[in-house]
Order: sequence, then structure tokens, then C-alpha cells
Amino acid sequence: MKKTSVTLLFAALLLCRQGVAAEPRQETMSFGGLQREYTLYTPDNLPSRAGLVIALHGYSSSAQNILAYSGLNALADEHGFVVAYPQGTEDQNDNAFFNVGYAFHAESTVDDVGFILALVERLLGNEQIDPHRVFATGMSNGGDMSYLLACEAADVFRAVAPVAGTMMVATAAACAPSRAISVLSINGTADDVTRYAGDLANADGWGAYLSVDEIVNLWIQQANVEKSASKVLDFSGDDSIALDHYTTASGSPERLHYRVEGGGHDWPGARFAWWDLRRLVSVYAMGFGEHRGFDASEKIIENFNKNK
Repeated sequence: MKKTSVTLLFAALLLCRQGVAAEPRQETMSFGGLQREYTLYTPDNLPSRAGLVIALHGYSSSAQNILAYSGLNALADEHGFVVAYPQGTEDQNDNAFFNVGYAFHAESTVDDVGFILALVERLLGNEQIDPHRVFATGMSNGGDMSYLLACEAADVFRAVAPVAGTMMVATAAACAPSRAISVLSINGTADDVTRYAGDLANADGWGAYLSVDEIVNLWIQQANVEKSASKVLDFSGDDSIALDHYTTASGSPERLHYRVEGGGHDWPGARFAWWDLRRLVSVYAMGFGEHRGFDASEKIIENFNKNK
């Protein structure tokens, strides 16, 4: 191959590489006497009035894990969002967590609501981010944290989307959002970590938490919405998903609940290759990564996009 051809080929490959995607950055900030970490993804050519999504990992997981399986960076490129992935602190068992009031975190003084609000304030220093388009989503413990943010910081967050999340009894009792907020939730009926029926007796040791139906009703009442539609989504080879949609005459805020019939502790549509060992272990352990036909991340971003 001639030198000129090699040069042209290299230049073409370089241009392709530049057009693929931006790179996430690892950043730190000081809050509450702790050095807190987060991963930040800012797409190239970010539009004006871009949204900001806070994506929260599950108990014992990490910012890098939810970044990988959620696929939110690719959706951020497509829809013009900035995505921040906060990293939880480590508890007495050396597991990363967000402090939502679990029984075995009773002695914890970590203020994760304060940390996330400080992080949002810091990121709003980017003038391209619209302060009226700030959202939160998360898996499991991160889903619980999303509910807590909706309760305590509805003036900051326009909508939340908890996946496999729940609300502790104490959180629900104290929940008094400053305004109605859009909530999208996804739960599996066979989840044996975040039990669909709740765990008021604290049989699993997390602390007493509500059933999913009670949580749905709580947010229906908070937003004063009524059921407008129900349907069942069928998938070849996957569990069916029942969708209940609640709204007002004006269409906002919305309450959407996706009930995965027979689904486990899962982020449906998680981006794991079918042969990935992590997916295989997670599927058999708790059903994570099992549902492949429904893309939770796309539905979440679709919902956030409606809340402008």
C-alpha cells in the first residue's frame, strides 16, 4: 500500500474515532467532610437547554456498573443529555451505598441527598444545562434514592425513574414534596430483593418498606392524577409487562408504572452481551439482565424528554 493511501486511511479512521462518542470523566468533590466521586458524561456538541440525568447505582455496585449496563451515554448522545453517575460511600460491610435509611445503616451520618444536590448545583455551572430539566434514575438502592430525592428535592428534580426501587416506611411517612413530580417506576413481581409485596415485618433485614402498590398509590395522591390507560406489553421469550398510566387533564405530571410479570431484580434491557459472565451470574442469582425485550433506559429517557 502506498504511503499516501496509508495516510488517508489513518485520517479516515481518526475522523471516525472522533465522531464515535465523548469519553466519560472521573471527577471528585468535597462534601460533608468526605471526598466524593462521580463519573460525568458530556456528549460532544451538547445542545443548549440540555437535560441533566443523575444515575444512581445499586447497593454494593458502582457508578461504572450502571454506566455500563444502562446504556445512558449512548442515549445522552442521541437526545442531548449530560449524565452524572455518583459513587456511593462504603458502609461497615465495605459495600457501596446511598443512605436511604436501611436498618443496618441506622448509625450512618452520610448525607447523600445533600451530596447529590451539591453535585447538581456544581454541574449547573455549565450554562448549557437547563436547571428546569434535572432528573434522577437508579437501580435498587439507587431507585430508593430516586424516591427520596423526589420527596425531599422536588424543587430541583423535574421527574424521577426508580427501577427495582422501594420506599422505606419512614421515608413514605415523611414524604412531603414541594410540588407534584412525574414518577416512572419499573418493578418485577418475582423480585426477591425488592419484594413487590413489601416487607413491613423487616424479614430481610433492610428495614420496613412498603409494597409497590402502596408506593404507586402514594405518588398518585401526591400528584393528584387519575388512571388514563392500562395495557399489557408482550415480548417473545420474555415476561409480559403491564403498564399503568396516570395523568391529569393537562398531561403533566405523569405517573407510569411498569409491572414486569414474573420479573426479578432487574434493569430490563440491560446492555450485557448474552455470553457475559456477569449477566449469566446475575440472571441466575436474582434475575438481573434476564429481560431482553424491553429497554428500560429508552423508556426512562423518553419520559424525561416529555418533562421540559
